[in-house]
Amino acid sequence: MKRYFFIILIIFLISITYFTTFFVKKKRAFDENLRLKQENEELRAQFQMYQMSGVKYQDDNNKLFSAKVFSTYPFNTKNQITINAGQKQGIKKSAVVILKENILVGQVVEVFENHSVVRTIFDPNWQLPVRIGKDEINALFQGGTEPKVDLIDKEKPLQVGDVVYSASQEFPYGLKIGEISEIKETSAGVFKEARLKMPFNANELREVLIY
Repeated sequence: MKRYFFIILIIFLISITYFTTFFVKKKRAFDENLRLKQENEELRAQFQMYQMSGVKYQDDNNKLFSAKVFSTYPFNTKNQITINAGQKQGIKKSAVVILKENILVGQVVEVFENHSVVRTIFDPNWQLPVRIGKDEINALFQGGTEPKVDLIDKEKPLQVGDVVYSASQEFPYGLKIGEISEIKETSAGVFKEARLKMPFNANELREVLIY
């Protein structure tokens, strides 16, 4: 009888040990799975924050820095934008601001810890030596709500649709500014001037690149 009782006790203890080990392993697996899930959520959140704060990437020729454009809605102004990158992100005053298609947006004029102010080419005080079309015609770009190019030699073969691009030593050569949309002679008759079709709307900018 004692031997029978002893066998039952051993079986009982083995069963308890087995099921205890089984549930402990299950709990450990559950806890590990929960921990990994939490870490995954944290990494995803960090990645999203990283994307929103600006990301450096390499193209064929330059290292550019991507930054988001803050909204000023409903008080939108074309001559100035604010971006979410500043001193901490390595932004410096006078840095050139463009779009991915090598379109000139403007230039950084003020830098703060985590944001910067950009003066755009729609600023009425903006002037920039430019060239036009395949014949590389010299002209002067004038910013404003309706940007234009003037001081164009009237003998030069200017056409609607010609591309206007930067030719000043302040900026990378050949950044696109706009296209000729209307041509007219000045009252003096020595030069021509032209209105421009701009390749972007400043109020619709969401992301820019900084040299």
